[in-house]
Amino acid sequence: MARKGDVLANPFHLVLLGLAGLFVATSLAYLVSGSILDSPPAGASDASRRAALWFDRHGPRLLAAELALMLPAAALLVAFDRRMGRARRRKPRR
Repeated sequence: MARKGDVLANPFHLVLLGLAGLFVATSLAYLVSGSILDSPPAGASDASRRAALWFDRHGPRLLAAELALMLPAAALLVAFDRRMGRARRRKPRR
């Protein structure tokens, strides 16, 4: 199991975590926008309808862009972890 210091030693962990959180939030907003457009709730404001229309138009492109950012971040995370793993094995333990 990774210790807390090991996880924070790689900056790409935090980058990937932030991008993944943004991807989940965008996915949920895109999912909800469809239900708002199909049958708007009783107290729905005009702003929520406009936001739903925006997500309906731009949601797939935004999700693709977030995924395109997540893939290289994940590759860099793995590469950095492997490199740091080799460096740790070379250092003599005290």
